[in-house]
Amino acid sequence: MIYIILGVLLFSFNNVLWKKNLGPSNVSFLVTYRSFFTSSIALLIILLFYSTKQLTVFNLIKITAGSLFGVIGLFSMLNVIKKNSLQWVGIYNLMGIVFTSLYLWFFENINIFENTIGISIIILGFIFFVFSSSNSEIKITLKQHFSLLIMTFCFTVSSLIHWKNLTNQIPPVFIIANQELIVFIVGLSFTLVHNKKVEIVSLIKSQFNNVIIMSTVVIAALLCSFSGLKIMNPFISGLVFLASPLTTILFSSFFFKERISIKTWSSITIISIGAFIIYLQTL
Repeated sequence: MIYIILGVLLFSFNNVLWKKNLGPSNVSFLVTYRSFFTSSIALLIILLFYSTKQLTVFNLIKITAGSLFGVIGLFSMLNVIKKNSLQWVGIYNLMGIVFTSLYLWFFENINIFENTIGISIIILGFIFFVFSSSNSEIKITLKQHFSLLIMTFCFTVSSLIHWKNLTNQIPPVFIIANQELIVFIVGLSFTLVHNKKVEIVSLIKSQFNNVIIMSTVVIAALLCSFSGLKIMNPFISGLVFLASPLTTILFSSFFFKERISIKTWSSITIISIGAFIIYLQTL
């Protein structure tokens, strides 16, 4: 449990670092720069402490599948939070439990109809948040809603695939290295297309210290979360990870002075009640 809690706090702080550093940079460059360090660190750990003989082609395909969903989710999230409130990321991440419930219904033989009340309450809380923010400073466009929906779906699918990989005794560092390498490849492709060489060199120099901090935080967050997922049911760990959206919203208020309204807290409370009801119905 301690690994999951640490992962929650570190991922929330990671979201803060993303938003803070996206201001003077662009999405593809910052993703590429950070993933260069994180993938290098993970690969170094593998070379020093692990044997790649245990990594079969089939396992590599499964890991890559989860990583690809994670990359899509990451870019979807960053393109929204660059200019918008972190509160939306928190709210949409809370909605991830709906996708998790659908997965458990289809693949784990859990009757979704027993979760109807909980899912309905979650959706009600989400709708309330969307309408209450329509006339506030944190409102977003329909296109951004779609991006966040893709983010939620992809992050959920990625975590479920990686949970399966971890239960098959694939070391977490293999998953981290694979995911960060794919992030680096995708990010570098976009960066080379949209940026001039001079701009890239300038950005590398100006963002070095920030990227080192980001890389350290995300490596620690990934190690903690994957270590926790390896020994916990994905639904239970998903409930614990409900704290991550909440701490993200709190951090947005603390670091960026984003106002958290009573309506926002009401929406979060409603969604959390729905999630807890689902949890009780699956015991």
